[in-house]
Amino acid sequence: MERARIGFIGAGGFATGSIYPNICRLPIIDLVAICDIDEEKANRNARNFGAQRVYTDRFEMLDKEKLDGVFCIGPAPQQYELAPSVLERGIPVYVEKPSANTSAEAKELAEIAEANNTWGQVGFMKRFAAVYTQAKEIIAKEEFGELHMVKVKFGQGPYPQIWGIDSAKRAMLIGQLCHIFDLVRFFGGNPKTVHAFYREATPTQFAYTVNVKFENGIVGLMDLNALEHKSGFRDIHERLELVGFESNICCEDMIKLSWQAPADFLKSTPHTGRYVHSYDPSWTGLNLMKKILGYEGEVEHFAQKCIGQTEGGPDLWDSYHSLKFGEAVYNSAFGGGEVEVYAEG
Repeated sequence: MERARIGFIGAGGFATGSIYPNICRLPIIDLVAICDIDEEKANRNARNFGAQRVYTDRFEMLDKEKLDGVFCIGPAPQQYELAPSVLERGIPVYVEKPSANTSAEAKELAEIAEANNTWGQVGFMKRFAAVYTQAKEIIAKEEFGELHMVKVKFGQGPYPQIWGIDSAKRAMLIGQLCHIFDLVRFFGGNPKTVHAFYREATPTQFAYTVNVKFENGIVGLMDLNALEHKSGFRDIHERLELVGFESNICCEDMIKLSWQAPADFLKSTPHTGRYVHSYDPSWTGLNLMKKILGYEGEVEHFAQKCIGQTEGGPDLWDSYHSLKFGEAVYNSAFGGGEVEVYAEG
């Protein structure tokens, strides 16, 4: 088996808990080296996840190692600072979502990649989650028909002010809801206009509602809030609905899926409906949660793409589009009315 020679910049909490563990499960990856300015953390992760060498200087690692790709994981402003040192050497980079704090900075990273004939992947793991890959497969079926509406609900508890961003209400659009904006684009395409409204209970507890019209004519509804739960990152509710013609899909909490197809699958009781196909994994399936939620799939995809075994996937331009979407929502909610998402390019 050809293996991707991978380097890793960063050994913080998110990387250690959500990204590194997948490397151990994927024989396609050869974890060559880890770099972190905290040598103790770098040594810990090298020991726990099988890296061959440890560095505290990323330039030294990039000079000495022959790498097919590099994970560069940290807060968005740190990724914006560090990722160019990888891209400018023509090496593919993987960064977490979002790649930067603003769409302008995200665009800059995408352009650096292109200028150096390389690419970057962004950690929009929802694209690799079981229910969303299933939903993609279903809407591609002829019997589903044309997609007409995308509806999404994302609710959690209080959201903090992070990454030097001026307010929590803006920070959530960048640090958390960029995932949802990418997910909506994954199914509906690029948004054309948004019309958003905002309601605040406290500076960290608030809600956005958003009407969306996509470039292809599909319409959308979004309920995005940090109001409905007491615990910010424990109690999260995520629901995606895809409405076709006489057909609909509902994905619940990234775990369950139901699909009402246009045709009933039983003929004996046509008057009682509704007949729904469902995906509801048992505890044996939930034991593979990293795979179900897409974390393993995104890491595997990056490694495969690094050695030419696959194409596509969420890239640095997708981060730009997601941030652009969120910026339009913010501008609309705070006085803009109906806003054209790409009015300024």
